[in-house]
Amino acid sequence: MDTRLIQTAVLGNPESDEPVICPEDPEELVAFRLEHAGNSWWCGINLPGGCGRRLITRLYTDKICHFAHVPDPHGASGSRLPCNRRLRGKEDADHLFIRADIARWLRQQNIEADLSLSTPVGSAVTARLNDGRLLVIHLDTNSPPAWDAEEVWEYILGPGCGISQDVLTQRGHVYRIRMEGRSDRGRRFSVAGIERPGEHTQWFDLANLKVTADGIDTVDKAHSPQRAQVPSPHIKQPAPDQRSIVSVTRSSATVPRPHQLRPPTARRLDNAVYEESPARVKSAMLGLKDAIAHEDVEDDELAALKAAHDRGQRWLEKRARLRRIVIEQFQERVDAGKDPGALARQAWDLVGEEDATDEDKAKTEAIQQKWHQVLRERREAAARREAEANQAARKEARRAAEEQRRARDRESARQDLEERRARLSSLVPFVRGGLKRAAGNGEMRSWQELQHKTGAPGLKRLSYEDRVALLVLVGQKTPADEPLWSVLLIAHGDQEALAMHRAVAAELGRDVAENDLELIAQLTAQRAELHRLYQ
Repeated sequence: MDTRLIQTAVLGNPESDEPVICPEDPEELVAFRLEHAGNSWWCGINLPGGCGRRLITRLYTDKICHFAHVPDPHGASGSRLPCNRRLRGKEDADHLFIRADIARWLRQQNIEADLSLSTPVGSAVTARLNDGRLLVIHLDTNSPPAWDAEEVWEYILGPGCGISQDVLTQRGHVYRIRMEGRSDRGRRFSVAGIERPGEHTQWFDLANLKVTADGIDTVDKAHSPQRAQVPSPHIKQPAPDQRSIVSVTRSSATVPRPHQLRPPTARRLDNAVYEESPARVKSAMLGLKDAIAHEDVEDDELAALKAAHDRGQRWLEKRARLRRIVIEQFQERVDAGKDPGALARQAWDLVGEEDATDEDKAKTEAIQQKWHQVLRERREAAARREAEANQAARKEARRAAEEQRRARDRESARQDLEERRARLSSLVPFVRGGLKRAAGNGEMRSWQELQHKTGAPGLKRLSYEDRVALLVLVGQKTPADEPLWSVLLIAHGDQEALAMHRAVAAELGRDVAENDLELIAQLTAQRAELHRLYQ
């Protein structure tokens, strides 16, 4: 039995690069199954340790739901790879989610690119742009990028990928990418960041990055790296013969801006914006108001403070618009009977913020309840369909069983008939020979006498039907102008014997009298004829 709690898979086939995460909640898994009713899940070879076998979902209420391998004791799946995913969690598909997000990010900029996965699996994602430039998303935490690789146009570092202070200082900045730390019914999402010497990495939406002719830049200039390179006086510079290892001519960002142009209150606001925390944004804006009110603030610092305050106000307004848009989209998806996916969680996150109105919260709650009702109705409909299918299957099974029983009865009857014919055929020579001798002696025979004279076993115990059938076989070769041998076995006035002779004559096409007295007279004459012929 497969005891691994596998959380990730790929869709469609073992070679797929489309990742998916199994929801841990039972109710979400039910919706996930409905959403992917026409799909199959695989332990893909593009997942570290993946074996290429098919997966199924396991629904539990006492532990997390997960994927499991389809039982395959005889290797029917055709995969010869061992599965080495025992210690893998939902992060082992991050390189595939990052690949998908990078592809979407480039498409949004109308940039064509050829994306591929590097080996070993999960170590990097490469994007060859249509102009020949090579972008590498480096994900290998065990080894640094080859900063001096001439064929690489730009690097983006993945989670846990370190960079030495010498390299970071020389470059001035480095872009990063990571998963946002949560999943929504089958997938995870990437965010981008910029790391500068002496600062914490600032994180923001991946859409805030753009590809330019010179390199990668940001749409929001508040995050844009400086272009003038300013080496740090506290970090030793590389020797001349080592500079080629870390120098990048196309992207020479600087160390942080001077302190006086980024006062702590402004940095607090920027950090709150990057963390998407409305409460912290409002708190930082109060601090900015207090700082602006001081009369000893220098002009350039005052301008920076006011600009920061304006940024915060715009962000709050943008956040409010985003909340309205997400709720409207959430409503549209549910009204159309479509799975809201990430919209549901995003809506709940947004209405959970302190500046959300009671109306927004109530509307979101109503939409959520409606979606739950849709899911309940779908589950009930699915249960009804399953019950109807089971009933139809049971009916078909009963019909098939009845047909099999009838077939067995027919076969048994056929075998009995063949055995009966064979048994009666074996008695024909004894009966015909015995009756010929009786005719030669001018005698009649009873069935008991015939058995005694011929030594044929079981003649006296034959049923009425068997006696008729046997006499038909005996009389088949009798010439049409001669009497049937059965006349020697017919007693005078015996109704059963008369009925037997009529039955034999009818089978052989002989005419017999309808009246019993006339038939007895006919039989007497025919017996005399047989005695005359064989004496």
